[in-house]
Amino acid sequence: MGVIALLQPDARISAQVAETLTAASHQVLPCQSWEAVRTLLENEAIDTVVADADFPNPGAAVRSLRATRARSAVGLVVWTEEDTAERYFDLGEAGVDGVLGPRSRPSTIRSRVANAIAETRGRRIRAMLPESWPDKAAEALHWAVAHGDRRGSVQGLASAMGMSPSALQALLREEGLPTPNRLLLWGRLVLAAACLADPSKTSESVAYSVGYATAGAFSRAMKTQTGFSPGQLRIPDAMRVVLRKLIERHLNGGEAGTTFTSIPSSLGGTLLLAIALTAGGCAAGPGVDRGAVEEILRAPPMDQLHAGVLAIDAATGRTLYAHNERRRFIPASNQKVLVTATALSLLGPDYRFETTVRALGEQSGDVLDGDLVIEPSGDPSWSDRYWADGKEVLAALADSVRAAGIRTVTGGIRIDATAWDSTTIGPTWEFEDLRYGYGATGSVLAMDEGEVEVILRAGDRPGLPVDVAWSVGGPDYVRARIETVHSDSTRRVRASYLPESRRLILEGRIPAGGVDTLSVAQRDPMGVVVRELSNAFVSAGIEVSGDWTIQWDAESVPRGCPQAIRPRCSAPIATLRSPPLSELVAGVLEPSQNWMTEQLVRTLGALYGERGSWSEGTDVMTRYLVDSLGVAETDISARDGSGLSAYNLVTPRAVVRILRAMADGPYSAEFRSAMAEPGEEDSTLEERLEDLDGRVFAKTGTISNVNSLSGYLVGPNGHDVIFSILTNASGLPASRVRPVIDDILRALADSPRSTRQND
Repeated sequence: MGVIALLQPDARISAQVAETLTAASHQVLPCQSWEAVRTLLENEAIDTVVADADFPNPGAAVRSLRATRARSAVGLVVWTEEDTAERYFDLGEAGVDGVLGPRSRPSTIRSRVANAIAETRGRRIRAMLPESWPDKAAEALHWAVAHGDRRGSVQGLASAMGMSPSALQALLREEGLPTPNRLLLWGRLVLAAACLADPSKTSESVAYSVGYATAGAFSRAMKTQTGFSPGQLRIPDAMRVVLRKLIERHLNGGEAGTTFTSIPSSLGGTLLLAIALTAGGCAAGPGVDRGAVEEILRAPPMDQLHAGVLAIDAATGRTLYAHNERRRFIPASNQKVLVTATALSLLGPDYRFETTVRALGEQSGDVLDGDLVIEPSGDPSWSDRYWADGKEVLAALADSVRAAGIRTVTGGIRIDATAWDSTTIGPTWEFEDLRYGYGATGSVLAMDEGEVEVILRAGDRPGLPVDVAWSVGGPDYVRARIETVHSDSTRRVRASYLPESRRLILEGRIPAGGVDTLSVAQRDPMGVVVRELSNAFVSAGIEVSGDWTIQWDAESVPRGCPQAIRPRCSAPIATLRSPPLSELVAGVLEPSQNWMTEQLVRTLGALYGERGSWSEGTDVMTRYLVDSLGVAETDISARDGSGLSAYNLVTPRAVVRILRAMADGPYSAEFRSAMAEPGEEDSTLEERLEDLDGRVFAKTGTISNVNSLSGYLVGPNGHDVIFSILTNASGLPASRVRPVIDDILRALADSPRSTRQND
């Protein structure tokens, strides 16, 4: 973790501190005098000094602390026996980063030292900056590095600077400096470089310490932003090398809306000198053969439909091509870009949904005299995408209750659904979509992505009955009116839902000898889960005497447990957690999964709005994109999360702005890797753009008369292009429009080749 100089005249103090710090993987170097501390600082890479503030006496200690602070960026933590405000004030004036008192616990010692090490690295980075960097900018980068261990946020950075996020962004833009999001990314990568310089640290531990879920995601982020792999940064001066590369990339064109010439001359000149100290020059940014794109847009079928295209240089924000970029389009599944960007930004990639079971009553032996309360959170992972199937999840939940020693529940099972509304149909969806799996919707407790898998096996000859089996819902959930017809007949099966009986009706015909599998929307997701979870309890040997009830309104909560069972009635007896959000976002974007996206939207409403509803969730999303990412309010009109609604509207410039903000933000690697890629199995680009394999990370979109593609493109010179291509009102099958959209992307990818040919 760090190298600590420990001034230890008092054996009692030194033993406690040294043992705590050594257990936390710090290297502790003992010193017997301030002179020995100064010698260490001159000859060793010390991160923090931990000293007795009363040695040799309080006055001399304060003078030594001030002298150390004046000479070095090292962190200072002191131990004092005097637990008084005046003493703490004196030590604060001496410039210490933390004070430990006579009652400090080991956790406090570890925390104070960790903060001091973080401040040390922030100060060292600040010292590496050119003197012409404005004080506020240097202070911001200092804070970003000090909080690069997953604690940094734009709001926290702005608060530390005594400014609002918008005011900080305006200040940095005026100075020609990186955005707050990019400064936070710089902080994470610079801090990671400092950790990589320690040979005892693995790439995995460094990745986790700065907020990446995997070493691969961290490696991709470092490589994308600096050109270095983590292995290449196993050098003593890694922090300086990474900082210079980040500055170099910034000056290669500046931030969005900023050209190189707009950077203050003193700042630009000094930074250019810093760049000169690094190897190599700067390659030119990507160019675009506008004529090639225009030719595609003027030719059939694009000449008869509405199209919007925007492509920018990711590093500089320079517009490479624009066509109708300010006009609003129905985005189809490009709407998922908006939802996942908001969810990742607000919740973070490590967020996990939790489903908790609590006891409302007294447990005696294996008998619970009362009710069990299940508190779901809308977990979208209860399917074969992350488990064997949804039933396996329910079995795990039941087994956890049994593991808590409960075999009999004298009361019933209460599902606390009060955080969400009971709506199961998107308010602006087309009726015809509701029967299909892609039109499935969920609830605060749901499974199998809202679908029922139905297997149909026709008889050997016409007239014989058709065997029908289904995955969930009980023996009477599906009623089939399907006949076996001649083997050369066409298959035709139609599903409908009877809300009064909560049954699915299948009607149609199957050719003799045929077997077919359908995915049909459950339409009663909560009812399906209650039935299947009840079966899981029986299989686990848990007897429930009372009824299973769903509590949608706070008023229905039992007495003695107010506010919708919050505060909670008891400690959890079982908790089931989802995979991290980064994995769930990949489950949304790569295959374009509608149901999971709607679960995320309603979760945003539950956590940041009044309730888990579509209107609250889309409002939370819109407010975040407008207020935090600077998207124009008129550029977004959101009605759902998946893009199934034809009432959604968005502009290409809004999509590109969101994509760029994510690329510049702390979760850029997770977001980019969650996108579909050409040839990627089970993704929407599995059979598209194979000639651009490894160069495209994008989100597709398709509903009737709508096709879209937006994301990241690696140009032939290695520079990233951020693009959005939205088309509406085609009146054509998607198979006619998608290839033309792909051709536009090829023109953006390959246009530099045309320039070289002209040379």
